[in-house]
Amino acid sequence: MKMAAPPQFRNLDIILKSNSNLDALVEHLDERVLVLSHQEYERQFILVLELAEQTVEQIHDAQSCTQQFLAIIDALPDTAMNLWKACTSRIFSYGFDSGADHPALDTTISADLLRQIARIDADIEITVYPFHQYAAE
Repeated sequence: MKMAAPPQFRNLDIILKSNSNLDALVEHLDERVLVLSHQEYERQFILVLELAEQTVEQIHDAQSCTQQFLAIIDALPDTAMNLWKACTSRIFSYGFDSGADHPALDTTISADLLRQIARIDADIEITVYPFHQYAAE
């Protein structure tokens, strides 16, 4: 039995890299954000964030997830925002499932959101995950 698997938006992660410890930034994040990874690697501090599950259940598209993350970042106090600005890399990493069925997925990030992402000096990364068919149990 073939299961329909159209392409779809999977998630949005924020990936930060810094020469400075990001603990103080993590302290200012609220329950809407999950810390997926917070580590030091090759003299760089790496922090990977995702929206919490209860938030993701309410938000199903890239545009809405972007708006939610931008609101969280805009609400950071000055000390946390200074850590954000000091990062050597700030990436909005969008994940999509490639799917195995039609229709094709069309997703738009509005010009306004692109300006907001640029204003906080972040890059955009897009990952398309390959389709994997799982055997029915």
